[in-house]
Amino acid sequence: MKKITTKDSSITFYNEKVQDYYHSKSGAKEEAFEKHAKALNIYSKKNPVIFDVCFGLGYNTAAALDLIKGKAAIYCFENDIEILKKITEIDADFKSYNIIKKFIKNFLDNNIKIYEENNIKLVMIFGDARKKIKNIREKADFVFFDSFSPSKMPKMWTKEFFSDIREKMKQNSKLSTYSCAKFIRNNLKEAGFKVKDGPIIGRNSPGTIAINIK
Repeated sequence: MKKITTKDSSITFYNEKVQDYYHSKSGAKEEAFEKHAKALNIYSKKNPVIFDVCFGLGYNTAAALDLIKGKAAIYCFENDIEILKKITEIDADFKSYNIIKKFIKNFLDNNIKIYEENNIKLVMIFGDARKKIKNIREKADFVFFDSFSPSKMPKMWTKEFFSDIREKMKQNSKLSTYSCAKFIRNNLKEAGFKVKDGPIIGRNSPGTIAINIK
């Protein structure tokens, strides 16, 4: 993987196999806060349950932890051990990144999938998120959906997967993603979500917020 410094000085990587970046080159840290954690107003919910789909370097979870006051449970979906190893090699500029690093080190070294500290519970869901999501018992208040781009990873952006995610979300819960592609929004709508524009950060087009109104 090639290490990249984005415009806000935060680090991301380029995945040679997928041929895509893990974050926007305009700012990886900015993207985590503005397109995901702040866009969903996660601090408005007491004791939130969050699904971080395509955990990567853990920036979205770190941004959430920086904003949340009190208890939270975050389920972290990832299937690439190599990107998790990169977490142990960098020092990302989040107040909570030391928690992310301890969580990942426990998982990599000892296959410990649950890490708890200061009322925060992090759970590693390792493997194909499309299959793993079906086995989650707890329902989410918020979902960060941060897969590689639809052109690089189309299997992650299907109506079927969005439907399975929605089944594991609470009423009026919200999902954030950086894509505003028409067919992505159509897939979200067909899966039962109400769709609206997310913030415009680092590009000319907005992200997407999908609301589970049952």
